Amino acid sequence: MVVIGNIGLFLLGLVILYYGAEFFIKGAVRLARAFGISPYVIGLTLVGFGTSAPELAINLSAALGGANDLAIGNVVGSNIANIGLILGICAIVQPLVVHMRLLKREVPILLVVSFGLLGLTWDGRLDRLDAGLLLLGLMVMTWYVYRSAKEVKPEVKEELAAYAAHQGNRSSLAWDGLLILAGLIGLVAGAECMVRSAVELARLWGMSELMIGLTIVAIGTSLPELAASGVAAYRGETDIAVGNVIGSNLFNILLILGATAMAAPLTVAPAANHLEIPIMLGFTVLLVPILWRSFRVKRREGFFLLACYVGYLIFQGMQAMWNGQ
Repeated sequence: MVVIGNIGLFLLGLVILYYGAEFFIKGAVRLARAFGISPYVIGLTLVGFGTSAPELAINLSAALGGANDLAIGNVVGSNIANIGLILGICAIVQPLVVHMRLLKREVPILLVVSFGLLGLTWDGRLDRLDAGLLLLGLMVMTWYVYRSAKEVKPEVKEELAAYAAHQGNRSSLAWDGLLILAGLIGLVAGAECMVRSAVELARLWGMSELMIGLTIVAIGTSLPELAASGVAAYRGETDIAVGNVIGSNLFNILLILGATAMAAPLTVAPAANHLEIPIMLGFTVLLVPILWRSFRVKRREGFFLLACYVGYLIFQGMQAMWNGQ
């Protein structure tokens, strides 16, 4: 009965978190339009940050509550799910042809950032100095993206503007403010419900917080990316689908872990350094041969990525049994 109650609380938190993110993004988009920010810039920002809001809420709640492994597992697991699960499913739905040449540069940047994360966590901690480096990296990356935006093709700018338009039309400042406030409340409340129930389920099931974060919580917080990328792929907005995954993974490491460790320095479990982060690196490396040559993700490559993710989940289950968890 306790297990069912915690599962229900987790699902309730996930729903609240999802709608909190939706309200926050819609309010922010409308407010940005009211201040005259171009739809293209809004769309480009949403690709990176919009769907990472749930991970940020979860991580801050977990870190401030002392659940360090859950915070690390959420980011690492989300990045793995973004590539294996989300990009795989999107490519199966609609083969992804990418025109945004900027993404060809962001893949190597993602590789450098991912290897850099392993270097920062190798001493078993992610302290405020490390957090400062991650946040500095975020500022440099953001500056680079906007500086390079002039190279983006007109059709991509139209695609990004249309993506922003799907988030809602202009409204009054008061209503926009209420949407943002409601979204923030939803993010905080949903994250709290999910973290509390996840920690309790880890205790009841004998699983580690790291494993819960890598699987259940990571998949849960990746649902906004799946929804956004899946709809974009179905509509033929393939740049959005791929950009959403790459942008989200960059923001997860630089912003989410940076802000989390700045708020509360994290202790990193040896299993994360020796196994989980290297697995994340492996999934990231898979993007290089897929995108670098043809700059497209075909259906067979989508099936391959999805198969790799299913294999990863099976491995996690077997590892839990071997460890007697």
